[in-house]
Amino acid sequence: MANSGSTKLVEEAQRKLTYKVSLSLGSFLKNLQEMGKPDTRILLLLIASGAGYHVGDNKFQYPLGHDELDFLLDKMQTAQNKYQELKNICNYRAQAFLVLTGLTATVGIKAISPEEKTQHLALIKQYMGRSLTKEVVYVLTNRRDHDWENLEKDLRLLIDGKYEAAVSSLQVEEVIKELQSVFHEKKEPHEPHDNEKKKEEVIENGAFQDLLQRLGLEHYYPRKMSRANFQLIHKTSVYNTQPCSERELPFYFLQKLLMLDYGLRYLIIKHEEYTENQVYSSTSNQEKEAFDPYEDLPEESAHPTEPSAATNVRPYVHPMDIQMAILHCADDFARQHILDKLSICQFALPLLIPNPCNAQIEFSLWSLSQIRRSWQQVGKSIKGEKDNYTNQQMCRVSAPIVSFIRAGTGFSASKSQIMNCLLSERKHDVFFHRHCKGSSRDYLLMGGVVEVAWFCPGVEEQDRFDNCLTFTNLHGDAKEYEKQLAFLQEVSSIIVVLMSTSEDNKGNQKIVRDMCQSSKPLIFLLDDKGKITVNDSGPRVRIGIRNRNEAELIGELTTTIRRLLELSNTALSLENCAQVAHKQGMLIDANQRHCKEAKEKAEAIITLLREMEIPQVKENLLPLQGKLWQLWCKKDKELYHLREKGNRSIEQHKSETETEKQMIRHEQFRKAFPLNALMRSVLEILQNHSETHTKLYFLQWLNVALDNLTAGHLENLNEKKKELIQKENQEAPKSSSLKDWQNDIEAISREINDCTLGIEHILREVGQIYEALEEASPMKDTLFFSLPHIAADLMISGVPIELLDGDVSYVPLRWVAAVFDKLSEKLGNKRLFVLSVLGLQSSGKSTLLNALFGLQFTVSAGRCTRGAYMQLLKVEETFTAELGFDFVLVVDTEGLRAPELSNKSQNHDNELATFVIGIGNLTLINIMGGNPSEMQDILQIVVQAFLRMKQVKISPTYLFVHQNVGEVTAKDQNMEGRRRLKQTLDKMAAIAAEEEQCSNVSCFSDVIKFDVNTHVYYFAHLWDGNPPMAPPNPRYSHNVQELKSRILVTAQQESRGSIMKISDVKFRVQDLWRALLNENFIFSFRNTQEVMAMSKLETMYNSWTWELRSHMQRLQDQLINQIQNGKIQTLKTYTLEASVREIYEAIKQKLEKYFYEDPDSEVLVQWKGNFENKLITLKEELILDVQRKAKELISLKKKSRKTG
Repeated sequence: MANSGSTKLVEEAQRKLTYKVSLSLGSFLKNLQEMGKPDTRILLLLIASGAGYHVGDNKFQYPLGHDELDFLLDKMQTAQNKYQELKNICNYRAQAFLVLTGLTATVGIKAISPEEKTQHLALIKQYMGRSLTKEVVYVLTNRRDHDWENLEKDLRLLIDGKYEAAVSSLQVEEVIKELQSVFHEKKEPHEPHDNEKKKEEVIENGAFQDLLQRLGLEHYYPRKMSRANFQLIHKTSVYNTQPCSERELPFYFLQKLLMLDYGLRYLIIKHEEYTENQVYSSTSNQEKEAFDPYEDLPEESAHPTEPSAATNVRPYVHPMDIQMAILHCADDFARQHILDKLSICQFALPLLIPNPCNAQIEFSLWSLSQIRRSWQQVGKSIKGEKDNYTNQQMCRVSAPIVSFIRAGTGFSASKSQIMNCLLSERKHDVFFHRHCKGSSRDYLLMGGVVEVAWFCPGVEEQDRFDNCLTFTNLHGDAKEYEKQLAFLQEVSSIIVVLMSTSEDNKGNQKIVRDMCQSSKPLIFLLDDKGKITVNDSGPRVRIGIRNRNEAELIGELTTTIRRLLELSNTALSLENCAQVAHKQGMLIDANQRHCKEAKEKAEAIITLLREMEIPQVKENLLPLQGKLWQLWCKKDKELYHLREKGNRSIEQHKSETETEKQMIRHEQFRKAFPLNALMRSVLEILQNHSETHTKLYFLQWLNVALDNLTAGHLENLNEKKKELIQKENQEAPKSSSLKDWQNDIEAISREINDCTLGIEHILREVGQIYEALEEASPMKDTLFFSLPHIAADLMISGVPIELLDGDVSYVPLRWVAAVFDKLSEKLGNKRLFVLSVLGLQSSGKSTLLNALFGLQFTVSAGRCTRGAYMQLLKVEETFTAELGFDFVLVVDTEGLRAPELSNKSQNHDNELATFVIGIGNLTLINIMGGNPSEMQDILQIVVQAFLRMKQVKISPTYLFVHQNVGEVTAKDQNMEGRRRLKQTLDKMAAIAAEEEQCSNVSCFSDVIKFDVNTHVYYFAHLWDGNPPMAPPNPRYSHNVQELKSRILVTAQQESRGSIMKISDVKFRVQDLWRALLNENFIFSFRNTQEVMAMSKLETMYNSWTWELRSHMQRLQDQLINQIQNGKIQTLKTYTLEASVREIYEAIKQKLEKYFYEDPDSEVLVQWKGNFENKLITLKEELILDVQRKAKELISLKKKSRKTG
């Protein structure tokens, strides 16, 4: 009973206490509201709620015990203090604390339920809605779906003042959701290419099947041969051999094509029995029989026959059948590549291709879309100025079409040969004809093929036509190819018909007469008539060609075509012609599904870009690679150089710089997400079509579309820049106007850079998105690696990937490392041989790489490649064991000593050269002409940089390539030049080694392997004549083959020691780049002589300044002594200056004398003004310092007197 009573008493006391506390709390909360402190009121209210206080009833729901009272007393006091403390520092931090308290404050270990948390949040928003800071609102708004755990985590970040981190945390989750939507969408399955669907297609044409088997191509038909198949590094790449069997012919054809050797047209293998049958068949009984030279002998039929049936001897494979068989087996990308190379070789290209297995005719639009040409033609202005056409996409160029056809057979003249004379002054075999080596009537695949070639004028006196013309040639008798003839009749401006007036074939007569019914201008080349005197001044012209002087005939034909073109105003592009072909039922290669889809996707992106001005595209849609990335690179470099330290300690400066870098990454992060329309579209396409051809079609269409979008704008800007340069050259520059002119030039250069837009810029943005995600996001996600995964996929597909960003001269290390990691993951950690290429601007580096390995680096005059790009080449599997590696990684670089970078070119070029030589096992040094002086300077700096970077173990090899050296005996003639080059490099390497205290280095080849006799190559001129109609020089192709052999032999020797795996290359790039950043001295010099001269000058200058400093120290000691003895009461500046003048003038004279009398005076003169200014500045600083200390002492002395 006693216990029961006492329990009741306790409960009663609790109720009374609870009531009193409720009244007191209610009254206190009301006072806070009246005092205008709603935030403190709501904080205390939320804490009370954690102890059971009901807001609506203004009372506690159950009696308070010791725990509740302790909680209320402690929590209210500490929370209010903490809140006020935070509020004094930052409002959002205090509010974040208030909200977190409302979500977590409770008695004991029991957590607040989700329902209660929802009520508390509603309460906060009700009472503080408008006064909540944007930071707190942002966090509350973006954390939906009652994600209490992450909301509380974000609030704690806010309390700590880490708003950026809280925002990042929120953003990362949004980013992950967005990346999931991009990368986890259903991938398009790898469906076969339209022409791959019939993998086991039965070849009904027996002769065609036989041809494919003879050439070893049966497994590639239809369209299964990719670019990778003939970019393989094969054993025959090392040994310059000739084909031994017909099955080797396609491979040799493609190898020669890669090296721009137009001898590929004359590859044949004659069977012994065929040769004997042709040459020796009539000699067997000649000695026994009477020989009559007038005997009537049988002639070979004019028609293509099946000799095997008649003579039981199989003819050799016709050279054009090799080309056409390869094209029938090549996929769309391989076709493009082949036709691009054939075009460089100035060969005609197949436009209409009949399918050998059915009646279908294919129009080559996609296959020809990569063909580009540059030319000059007479403009339409009154002055007759020249119009320049630079790097035009030929399928878009509208030009009159002149078509040649043959009506009949057995003519003495060759239509193709006449066309060659029209197109080429040197009679280059643009079109293959009957007099070419290896020609025979036994071709299989050329009948009905329509080939196309362009005449591009160079505004030379001997140019036959003033403007660009398209020439087409129908192979075979026109009456057998009605579809092709109908097409040519519709698209041609002029049709030229080779015929005979004595033709008795009704079919041929009908074709010719039907053509005469149209209004189309016609030229009839009469094979059975000599020069005729009929005056044909209308649109129908007859020209007799039998037994005519060739020059006279071509002159008459040229004049006639020029006259008839004036009558015809039609001009069509191949794109226009494709529409005609489509209407006539032909298949257009660009219309197959994957290609068409990709084009539509590319066009959708271009539509998006057209919504803004071209200079704004990068700023708005590729914002991460602009000023933010430049600033980040500058800050990163500052961490290594510490040039802007000022009065801060090194640790403080480093910490602040790291913080600034982090802030830039956060800014990039904010700009990157949500992904803009361009980047989202590109990433979706590259990810969702990664297993299909669509990805590569898309990149190519997009690249073409971007070129077309920016071409006009860039042309105008380049013209404006050219005019500025010409104007300045004509006028004598004054110092004031020169600065304005330089500013104008730099402004145009910046605008040109802003308007230059390609796939490489989009992929660079992908890299920057990845780097921002890696550095700015507080948590990592495997989805981030989808970005380098895309780049690795593209690299394996043959797309060049940027290694060093050319616009900021920086390597994005995180991105490059991630790409190498993904590459290793996909291929295995394979062995790589790294081949780098260096050279001065426009020295032919990229053209050389195209010829060596068939790589598609941009090729055009002026600055093309920016930075450094890497591309993978596979070694043929049976050759890997012999070579010792699996892939070649080719690194192509921008041209050194570029005029537009003149003000910062030296540093930039020296860094770039050191980097690419350092990562390469072998470096090609490419030089235009025989003089290596510019490269010689750069190499000296590279050697000294390697000696200084002792922590990076590097032992590269060099090959020098002198391009455009015409003499066959150039190697012998330049022997003395090579000896002097070696002497100079050895001398400078020895001096540099002494300076850097490297006792094991005595000559250049101790640092970089270089043999002056075997490592120097002289290349012939690329063109055999004057562009744009000149073919490549056969000797150039021969030089390429020699160089390729040397590269692979050197690689084979290297493989015994220093071949790296993919992971090793990644670490080499990282180590070398960091070492380069640490090296802040050497790259500003032109060569070793400059480095040594500056080093000596610095030593002398230090000794002179020591004299000056010592004198000032003695003067300061005297002054202090005199001030303390009361001898000096005031100090004037001129008194100090007078005391210093004598020693300063003496030092100045020593400086002057040194600059004039030193053996390196010519080198030193560039720094004379700088050192004179440094000396003046030092003198003034020392005087001011002494004066300051003296005045402080005088002031102190006066004060002590007053107090005393």
